[in-house]
This record gives sequence, structure tokens and C-alpha cells, in this order.
Amino acid sequence: MKNGRKNGHAKLLEGRVALVTGAGSGIGRGIALALSAAGAHVAVTGRRLSTCEDTLRLIDEEHGIAIAIETDVSSDEAVRDAMTHVQKQWGRLDIVVQNANAGGDSSHPIPLENVTEDDWYRQARVAWDGTLHCARAALPLLKASGRGRFIVLGSAFGLHGAAMNPVYSALKGGDRGLVKSLAREWGPHGITVNAIEPAALTEPAEVFFRQNPAVRDMFISMFPLGRMGAPREDIGRAVVALCSDHMGYVTGQNLPVDGGLYTAL
Repeated sequence: MKNGRKNGHAKLLEGRVALVTGAGSGIGRGIALALSAAGAHVAVTGRRLSTCEDTLRLIDEEHGIAIAIETDVSSDEAVRDAMTHVQKQWGRLDIVVQNANAGGDSSHPIPLENVTEDDWYRQARVAWDGTLHCARAALPLLKASGRGRFIVLGSAFGLHGAAMNPVYSALKGGDRGLVKSLAREWGPHGITVNAIEPAALTEPAEVFFRQNPAVRDMFISMFPLGRMGAPREDIGRAVVALCSDHMGYVTGQNLPVDGGLYTAL
């Protein structure tokens, strides 16, 4: 409902404004839908406007409030323009979720001996530059919010490493350090900074598992909860919780949202 109320109870994020990068599909879309369902106004951003508009239509169908903005996080100017757009649209920004990644590059196995400088910088422009751009552009708005939330989508690979994917692991490990640093720096402004490490059954993963059922069964057996997470119901709702007042005293953390797959944090 557009007034953010149902059965007389305010939603967790009623009246807040969120921007989600990489929200045209997968986990980013799930997060955008969950934030909207919790009452937030959501700016759906991504490199392809068409996929962002697909997410926007899903939010519209649920009577949520959202806009779609084509944004390449590797461009500092594009990120600043997106946040200016949000401020002009709704007068504030309370939540930023930096979910964008380099797409297939980040999941394609490649040993270190085959990594080129282009492989590194292509992913780093999204993972590191994108997070830097989002953080710098969002800071003045999150300060003004009084209860700002900055969330980065990390990976368990950044915690325990990953053979055949050293670039992605290194970049996600770097995100972990940045999250901890910003939490210390931004805490006096009332801004919490956290990362989550999700394990979600996205559409590409579903396709792969249908084609490789033995691999699926072996992988699923590693989850104590017996399944991979749903982008909206499991990953998105965890983000909603971190953005809510209920977790306003949690900052500088890297939270695995993975059904118990990784327990050695």
C-alpha cells in the first residue's frame, strides 16, 4: 500500500528512501523488492535501464513506490547524478545498497597464471571504484538522514578465499576492510556500515543446477539449512533488517546470509 501501512501497523522502513545498485536482476532485484515491501521508496539502478524497468514494474504491481535510473557505478559522475536525482525526487536518501558486480567476470573460474591486468581492472572498476563512488556521493545525504545505512554485498570468497577465482576474492576481501573503516569513520554521523555475504539461488544458478543435478546435490548438501537462499525472502529481508531501527546498533560487520554454509567468521 502506498501509505506504507497495513492493518494499522507501520512498516519497518516506512518513510525512508533507498538506492540499490545492480537492481535489474538477481539479488539486487530481490533486495529492491524487499525494501519496497518494507515501506521504503526505492531507486532501482543498473547499467541497463530496461532491466531496471522490469524491477520497477514488479514493485508497481505491489503498489510500491520506486523509480528506475540507468547508472554505471564505475562512473563517478553517473553515481553522483543518480543520487542527485533521488534527492530531487524524494528530498532525502537514507539507505544505499552497493550490490553491483562485474557480471559473468566475477563468477568465471580463472587461475592466477591466466589473469591479465584487464581482468583485474574490469572487475575492480565495479567492485572497488563502484563502492568508492557510491560511498563518496552518498555521504552528505546519509549524514543528513540521521539514521543512514550503507550496505555492501560481499562474498564468502572474500573471507576464506577461492581457488580459481583470485581476483574476485581479493576484491571482496578489500570491500571487507573498507566496510570496517567506514563504520569507524561514519559512526559519529549516525551512519551504520555493514556487508553481507549471501548464498542465493539466482536464475543463472537455477539454470546451471538443472543442467548439472549431481553438482547441485553435492553443493546443497553443504548447507546446514538444506537449501540456498531466495534473493528476496532471505537476502532481501536480511538487508531490510540491517536497515531498520532494530539493528541500528550493528555496524562494521560482515554478515554471512548463507544458511550456515560458512561458519568460521
